[in-house]
Amino acid sequence: KKWAELRRRLSFEMVAGYKPQSQSQVTDECAIDRDQAAMELQLALGTAESFDSARKIYNQGGNSKMYAEVTLMSALTKDLVKSEFVYGRGTNGEEIVGKTRQSYSAGDIVIEIYYMTTDVQAYYVHCQVGGLAEPNLRGCFKDTGDLFIGGETYAY
Repeated sequence: KKWAELRRRLSFEMVAGYKPQSQSQVTDECAIDRDQAAMELQLALGTAESFDSARKIYNQGGNSKMYAEVTLMSALTKDLVKSEFVYGRGTNGEEIVGKTRQSYSAGDIVIEIYYMTTDVQAYYVHCQVGGLAEPNLRGCFKDTGDLFIGGETYAY
């Protein structure tokens, strides 16, 4: 029992003084404060353009729940379940891992993939885009390439 308690304690960081008890990873949800800070920065500039930028961050996020919308060159050959692992490559050739945002049916050609996150808030996800004025593309899928899903390869 002591090992299990120690392991649990090391798995997740404190969030505003709260220790998640459910063993749920909440780093992605906690990143909404970064969207709030980005909006405040834009609003402080006081221009019409910066207000539009703040609205874009509000509507599209950028730090929390990042996902890629991918159009496949050929339709899915089988159904995919929500949270199915997806593997691809980033702009520097590094492996990028994600999970399907929802379930998909054989024949679908557009899928959405959540980028994987870590348990440490300081570097929970590397791809931060959405409505951000200064997006971080490191860790995002390449513009074109191959995805590996459930033993199948799909070009996009």
